[in-house]
Amino acid sequence: MEHPTHTRIVFADGIKDAKERYLKLNIKPDHDSNPRIEIRKVTEEDGFDVESPFNLFGEVSVGPDVMEQIRTDLDRAYVVYYMEKVII
Repeated sequence: MEHPTHTRIVFADGIKDAKERYLKLNIKPDHDSNPRIEIRKVTEEDGFDVESPFNLFGEVSVGPDVMEQIRTDLDRAYVVYYMEKVII
């Protein structure tokens, strides 16, 4: 089973740039030594509503504080997070 961890909003000029910026944050995964990194361009998500206080990006939902941050640079905003394998 996988679950999302360490979600961040990254402002970047493309997916590769978003991944590099996320990795430079030096965030360590909680349980998985080799987690998958999910990168979602905000404006390309199905059902994204810039006016809504809540949105879903892949496995992650964001609330009003995060949406406020996203709106500061909508065209460059990416939601980036680890998908970590967890043993139950």
